[in-house]
Amino acid sequence: MPLVLNSSPLIYLAKVGLLGLLGGLPEAKLIPDGVFDEVVVKGKLRGAPDALLVEKVIQEGIIQVRTLGDKRSVEDLLKVPGLHRADAQVLLMARELRGTAILDDEKARNVANASGIPNHGTSCLLMMFRRLGMLSKDEVRDKLDEMIRVGWRCSTDAYAEILRSAGI
Repeated sequence: MPLVLNSSPLIYLAKVGLLGLLGGLPEAKLIPDGVFDEVVVKGKLRGAPDALLVEKVIQEGIIQVRTLGDKRSVEDLLKVPGLHRADAQVLLMARELRGTAILDDEKARNVANASGIPNHGTSCLLMMFRRLGMLSKDEVRDKLDEMIRVGWRCSTDAYAEILRSAGI
């Protein structure tokens, strides 16, 4: 099952130096063109260093940019209050390709759950890296703490659950 990534997982993995580890995951990693526009095009205009890192992994073929086939469904999904265009594209691409949406936005996760679209957040990627031996227990905790320091949000309960899942 391919992983269809939204903006925040890409940005936070880049900020903590883990973006390249996506290449070690066996699943195809895809982003819709709306995520590319949000992270790379607009990020470069803002001078965000993570935009260049995301662009690099795309150029290396670790992540593929795809155009969503069904644009009308995006517009229909955008009628959900608070759902952003990139979120809608990720959800629809995951459904179209029978993949897993990787996103952190609570509204988008709720829509995915209600629609039967498999989904996980950035923390799931940390667990995948851990399970495949790419990160140690200490590295998972350190990178999780670093993500929080640079702006990634999670509740105390979620933080504790992530640590438990990592065997910490």
